[in-house]
Formats: sequence, C-alpha cells, structure tokens
Amino acid sequence: MKKLLATATVAGTVLTGVLLGAGTASAANPTKRCDPNPDRSCSLASGYFPGGTISIDIDAWLRPGAQDTYFTFTIGNCKGGAYANEPARSWTCTLPASFYTLTARASFDAPTWELGLRW
Repeated sequence: MKKLLATATVAGTVLTGVLLGAGTASAANPTKRCDPNPDRSCSLASGYFPGGTISIDIDAWLRPGAQDTYFTFTIGNCKGGAYANEPARSWTCTLPASFYTLTARASFDAPTWELGLRW
C-alpha cells in the first residue's frame, strides 16, 4: 500500500509539472499598449522566440480630427505597414530563434498603439 501511494504521488507530481510547463509555454504571447508620445512609436520585446512563424498584431488609432498617418513596423528582418485608421491587422513572418523587439513608428500624428506577438 505504501509503495502504491508513493508511486501515485510521484505520478501526480510529474503530471502537475507537465501541465504547468504546458501553461508556461503557451503564455509566450506578449502584448503592450502605448499612449501617444512625441516620437510616435511603440516597442514590444518578444522574450525568447524559439524560431518559426511569428504573428504580429497591430492596432493603431488616432484622436478625433487627427490627420491619418501611415505606420511601419520591423521585427528582425520582417517589415510591413498600414494606415492608423484602418482596422487592426495581423502579419506573419518566419524568423530564426532569438530575442526580438517589435517596433512600430507613425509618419505624422502619434497614435495609441496595441501591439501583440503570437507563436
């Protein structure tokens, strides 16, 4: 009986570790919100990206009456852009394993930003 209880305890501990580890791995989806600022930009660190396909989510909007502005983004060798008043957009890129920073910068007025990365 003691051996059976000890085996069940070890199995439960291993299962708990596996489940917690799975939760940690799937939590690697950083997001950030930036209010309008003088340099019209927002940056988001990825943490360690294991390589492969990464999705970039950007939503940018301007205060009422502001001139629509084009923004660009870069992360590694991946680049893109859109107009701030368009609906939120997503892009995908393939990048090698590393630490990255997503940086978005607007041309004219400073938008409010919401940036996100998924993998």
